[in-house]
Amino acid sequence: MVSSGRPPGSNAASAWARATDWTLDRIIGLPQGGRTGAVAWICGFMIVIGAVDYATGTRVSMGFFYLVPVALSVVWLGLGAASITALGSWGVRVAADLTDAPDAIHETWLWWNSASALLTYFSVIWILDALIQLHRQLEQRVRERTEELERETQKRQQVQRELLELSESERSAMGRELHDQLGQHLVATAMAAQVLAQRLHGRDENGAREARKIADLVEQGIAQTRQLARGLLLERVEPERLKSELEELCAGLRQQFPAVECVANVETPVALRDASRAAQIFRIAQEALRNACRHGRAKRATLTLRAEGGDLLIVVEDDGRGLPPEAERNEGMGLRIMQHRADHLGSNLIISAQRGRGTRVMCLVPLAAPTRFPNET
Repeated sequence: MVSSGRPPGSNAASAWARATDWTLDRIIGLPQGGRTGAVAWICGFMIVIGAVDYATGTRVSMGFFYLVPVALSVVWLGLGAASITALGSWGVRVAADLTDAPDAIHETWLWWNSASALLTYFSVIWILDALIQLHRQLEQRVRERTEELERETQKRQQVQRELLELSESERSAMGRELHDQLGQHLVATAMAAQVLAQRLHGRDENGAREARKIADLVEQGIAQTRQLARGLLLERVEPERLKSELEELCAGLRQQFPAVECVANVETPVALRDASRAAQIFRIAQEALRNACRHGRAKRATLTLRAEGGDLLIVVEDDGRGLPPEAERNEGMGLRIMQHRADHLGSNLIISAQRGRGTRVMCLVPLAAPTRFPNET
């Protein structure tokens, strides 16, 4: 099981924080009708509370309930409107008490209670306004951090795209060099060896035989060079040809590395429609298989490509020496480029290996997800 690295209770804390933010957003947001609707709601609360206060008289204190329109005024309309609401609530409360007990106008308790209520209203206004300002400051900081993170993410994606473009450019340049220069040079060498074998035929059979061997070896080199050049120059892979391209890749690796049995198990048909995504999948499989054959000291390397729900699963396994522990692993450019390609496909590259027990490279590619860089091939 892979640990998420979060402390216990963090999910509950995150849920509570999200619920709190949602509640605050709903409360702070103006009701339907905007400021006019807010004024109507506040006046309605004051009228209802005042009517109940009048009905109950001085026997039941309704002072606490006047905090509702006062608090809503702070949230919806600001300090000025809240101060007016506080004074209005105070006036309604005093009027309700005097209506029930007219003689209380000369009583100290009435004015003491009224002054205490007014002080409470203004204290609540100050506290709520401070909390709202703090909430808005935090929202602003979150927006700024989010924008900064988005900018950094865009920069990272740009670097990844440039790295992939550079990789493709270097591959194409190497492929052209192999095909146009080394390939032609090897062809000329093979022809010279064949001419030499013909000239030695009948005069020096041993020399002629050795010349033919040289020609055969050079022709094998020509075939391998063409295979390498073809793989390097392959910029697009049509989805319907992905299976055959992967099988040809394994066949070419078997020729290049005769000691390694390289096998492709590819589901037919491959449920892909995008040639650029098919090309990235081919490159991931190509790099993983070459690592297994060239560096892994494997005797067998297997490529599996099949549908897995709504995704496409790529697995490359070998029985080689494996990779050292992650802490001791020095990831080369190939592994990093494979990871960038997986990121480009909206996937993660998972490499599991133990020293002496082989390596397993897995990539689960969403079929429906678009590539992160649409112009990338």
